[in-house]
Amino acid sequence: MSEDLRLVDPEALDRKRTPRGRVSIIVPQRWLREGARLEVDLPARLKCDACDGGGCDACERSGAFKLPDDRRPVAVTLPRVTDDFLAVRVQHPVGDREPSLLVVRVAAGEEPSPGVRWLGENHDVAPTVPDDPARAGMPALPQVPPWVSWVVTIALAALLGMLAGRCGIG
Repeated sequence: MSEDLRLVDPEALDRKRTPRGRVSIIVPQRWLREGARLEVDLPARLKCDACDGGGCDACERSGAFKLPDDRRPVAVTLPRVTDDFLAVRVQHPVGDREPSLLVVRVAAGEEPSPGVRWLGENHDVAPTVPDDPARAGMPALPQVPPWVSWVVTIALAALLGMLAGRCGIG
């Protein structure tokens, strides 16, 4: 994985006090499943990720970062994932200027957001599944062996057969 791209660990990010902006984008679900290299146009102002726009020391109490007029699109590489929401971080999205870190929140949708362009597939990173589904905002699913579904199906069929016999059906 490159130095500029890392899946975001929210707890580790909260411990960092470096100035960081945030942008949210939508991409087709296929881009998340296959991985993608993107180019993203940044707005003139980025919301401060540390304070969610409320104002803090990192953004000098403004709640946002004003980007230079000569800014260029930022390259974002999405890993191959199985979920529909993720966040990646891009270090130094506008060179030496603030913010020094950009959090890109990505959600699956029908069409990409305006200003988001697909550049190619990303085959460098294997598909990932959240280590802890509860931390990813999803309820944890129990791990069930494949044979259990057959046992449940047979038990339900037997139960329905018994009920049908008692009710005089069939």
